[in-house]
Amino acid sequence: MNTQERTIVSGLVVLMILLWLGFAWHRAPEFPGSQFGFLVGVFAVVFMLLPLVYMMIKRIKPLKVAVTKYISMPSLLRIHIYGGVLGPILALVHSAHRFESPVGIALVVLMMVVVLSGFIGRYVLSLISSNVKEKKRQVSELQEALSEAKISLKSAVCDVRYSTFAETASRQLPFLAFQVTTGAHNKLFRQEQRVLSLIDAISDTEYSIFIHDTAKIWFSRWLKFHIVISLVLYFILLLHITSEVYFGLRWL
Repeated sequence: MNTQERTIVSGLVVLMILLWLGFAWHRAPEFPGSQFGFLVGVFAVVFMLLPLVYMMIKRIKPLKVAVTKYISMPSLLRIHIYGGVLGPILALVHSAHRFESPVGIALVVLMMVVVLSGFIGRYVLSLISSNVKEKKRQVSELQEALSEAKISLKSAVCDVRYSTFAETASRQLPFLAFQVTTGAHNKLFRQEQRVLSLIDAISDTEYSIFIHDTAKIWFSRWLKFHIVISLVLYFILLLHITSEVYFGLRWL
């Protein structure tokens, strides 16, 4: 999901929340049973079934192989996301804020939970994945810099040893020997500080990756929760449709 698509979906989620909050000011008890209200409900069901189709295609390998010949999984994921948001929006319009039956109330609550859990899980998981890739790239660069710094440190150690030898062997030129030794020690000190700072940076970045991996595990569990409540939502949706058909459609 790119930035533009994320903005569109975020706007749709905000619209859904505003529509749900509209029950405080608006109620139209006759609308759900009207012909137009029924058509809105049908479209809501169609859109809400799209995520179920995506889940089936993703998890049934023969079906996945057959479908992906014509449409890619990223495209199916977009359909899953848009259908999963547009369906509840149309369902809220269909309800016209007539929250009276236990089934209807449970359906609305589960719709909100499913959409919000899916949106948060998808957004956070994508954000975590991109951050982990960036962190791993940083670790690779820092390790290369550390290897170069270690080589420079070895060179600085050799310079210090040479300077110490020169100071001992060349007592006739003490001022020159002092300058060489001091410069070599300063170089060694700078290289030691660079190596230590790179080690600290690598340690901090690797710990950050560990935290991200842990968070990814927890959000993967969150995704499983999203799937479970989605299945519960479809079960209650089936009860709602069955009861409406059984007791008769008022506009017929």
